[in-house]
Amino acid sequence: MRRSLVSLVGSLLLSVACSSSTDGPGVEMGGSAGDSAGAPTSAGGALLAAGAGGSATAGGGALLAAGAGGSATAGAAGAPSGNPGTASSGASGATAAGGTSAGASATGGAHAGGGGASAGSACPGAGHITYVLAKSASPTPTEQAAYDKIKIAMDKAISYYDCYTSISKSLNVSYVPSVETADGNINGSIRFGMNTTYMDYRSAMHEIAHTLGIGQASNWASFLSGGRFTGQHAALQLQAINAKLATPLYPEVHADTQHFWPYGLNQQSEVKSEADLIAHCQMVVAIRQDVGL
Repeated sequence: MRRSLVSLVGSLLLSVACSSSTDGPGVEMGGSAGDSAGAPTSAGGALLAAGAGGSATAGGGALLAAGAGGSATAGAAGAPSGNPGTASSGASGATAAGGTSAGASATGGAHAGGGGASAGSACPGAGHITYVLAKSASPTPTEQAAYDKIKIAMDKAISYYDCYTSISKSLNVSYVPSVETADGNINGSIRFGMNTTYMDYRSAMHEIAHTLGIGQASNWASFLSGGRFTGQHAALQLQAINAKLATPLYPEVHADTQHFWPYGLNQQSEVKSEADLIAHCQMVVAIRQDVGL
């Protein structure tokens, strides 16, 4: 309850700091911030291609960005609807704190009405993911619209991670029009491009997974063999998920140089229910255990 109140109060705070000009950038304060069917398609550029030193970027928009798990937030809505969407994951040049936008920044997180687990529901996790959203000192209407959409997406994504994991992470989020879709890097940076299709909670969740080590951990490649992820924690977690399903999606955890499936939320069709988002969270936690994070 205390975390919910902190998230609610935090998301309403707005302060102003000095910039290089006479005007100062705004700073929004916020609180902390699953899975589905289907593996990445094998043709038509559907898979994200890894970028040197960073996460991959989807060229054709075939991948869905989504992530799962987050803490209950005050006044949050119930289970999210499965809106279709796509996403990509990151390029190596992900921006650090402050981003590329005129030096202004905004901190955000879970907030009232952000979706995810409802305020009164039990959350098995105790995650604490926060982010700083870089903003222009004097945003254009297009920039402001992007900031608003990104904040809603990030807040809802984080609400799932906080509820269904116990992961703590500080993220630096920015709006970078030159980015084709969206990208995430283990250094904690997430960038959203000008295509608003990717400014949804699933895209944000997918990119958060990359910042947490999915496809980004230094030893990721050592767990790949014959198109599968060989970590034992991941295998056991998938078995537990499959045991509850009449028709399991896959009997084994598959992976490439940047992604895993099932429940990696790598393409548009993967999210069919909140159960998929929760399963995504569980798989991310298990994979992190395997890679030592």
